[in-house]
Amino acid sequence: MSIIHATFSGVELRVPDMSERIVEGIVVPWSETSFLTDDPRGERFRAGSLTRTLKERKTPVKLFRNHDWDTAVGKALQWKTHHEAGAWAQFRIAATQAGDDVLTEVREGMLDAFSVGFRPMRETRGTDGAREIIEAQLHEVSLVPIAAYDGARVLAMRSAGRTGASERLLPPMPDVNLAPLMLPSRWRNE
Repeated sequence: MSIIHATFSGVELRVPDMSERIVEGIVVPWSETSFLTDDPRGERFRAGSLTRTLKERKTPVKLFRNHDWDTAVGKALQWKTHHEAGAWAQFRIAATQAGDDVLTEVREGMLDAFSVGFRPMRETRGTDGAREIIEAQLHEVSLVPIAAYDGARVLAMRSAGRTGASERLLPPMPDVNLAPLMLPSRWRNE
């Protein structure tokens, strides 16, 4: 992301230039178990579980805010499905009012996570009983304030004009305890 510099009476002001309108991060972390899903035993994605769907896809994956399918706010530019941490993606945010709002919320750290809309194609159970997604069909990605997977994070706003250059303009995200909630037994599926 390029930075606009301005100096006033010896005070330097650095403001992100949102004209590039690109955000990137880990959309789905590999092998991280989440208990913020419908499965009470947890859920996780295996490495490479999105490779086929992205390879066969004919149109870019759309980016939404909070899974609101009424208004797309961007689209995927690039994917790395073999990144060691998870499925990494880069999105260009639309030059619309909704896109402007999303960029502001990303910059302010309010929309700092990703969530995916998907359909499992192949799955199994891990030794701990968690649902393991072996292959999934990806429908969409959303920017959200709280993700089911702690590792699904917006990592940077990136400048498309400078090869390999990225500036982390977001505060580091705290770890979130995603252990199962202790719910009354009448609410648990046991």
